Amino acid sequence: MPLIRGQVLSGTTDRTYHIQVPATPPQATVPAIVVFHGGGQDVTEIARRWGVDPPNPVPTPLENYLLVFPEADRRLSDEWVHFQSGDSGFPTYDLEFVEALLAEITTRLYPTGSAGVDVTADPDLVYAAGFSNGGGMVWQLANSDLVSRFQGFAVVGKALDPEKVEAYRKRLSSTGDQPAAIPVMYVHGTADHGYRPLKASGRTADDVAAEVAATTVAWVAGLPG
Repeated sequence: MPLIRGQVLSGTTDRTYHIQVPATPPQATVPAIVVFHGGGQDVTEIARRWGVDPPNPVPTPLENYLLVFPEADRRLSDEWVHFQSGDSGFPTYDLEFVEALLAEITTRLYPTGSAGVDVTADPDLVYAAGFSNGGGMVWQLANSDLVSRFQGFAVVGKALDPEKVEAYRKRLSSTGDQPAAIPVMYVHGTADHGYRPLKASGRTADDVAAEVAATTVAWVAGLPG
């Protein structure tokens, strides 16, 4: 089944996503990966980086997944809205978008291209992945009330912002809850000159590597169990 482009999220007029549907799914509900593009990218570019580039076939390991490529609000410079240093409040704009998107992909039937065969996302098998600014959105999801809706998270090129953890834990502390342990895959090049500490303070690539490691270790150490 070719990539279905420009799907308008139900209840909106301007929030869209692309979705790659399996051609011959093994069952009517399939796992889904929600992939967040980087800042300045669009859904076509991030889909291509995932090997979703019609008419070429989808990479074999992904052929039985719904691959969902949401698009940031085009009025906001192709970036996702997530908590960053200096923010005075916890931003919910794109979290609300993702919540509505999850509701849609787990209830809507998508055509596979095979006669009479439609599929939907299995709500118990949804994963989140993101690159750069989109990785920041994945970290935001992992530190929000939507964390339990995902079975795992993968981030490339964006370290976890301590502000996200602090804001989320502060919200949880009012109820006495603690964040649950979650599966995470995190990849970051040590020469990434877009990483915040390097860009903000003139640090070297070695400094960035140390910051990335320290942030990750601190986050993992804070999880229960």
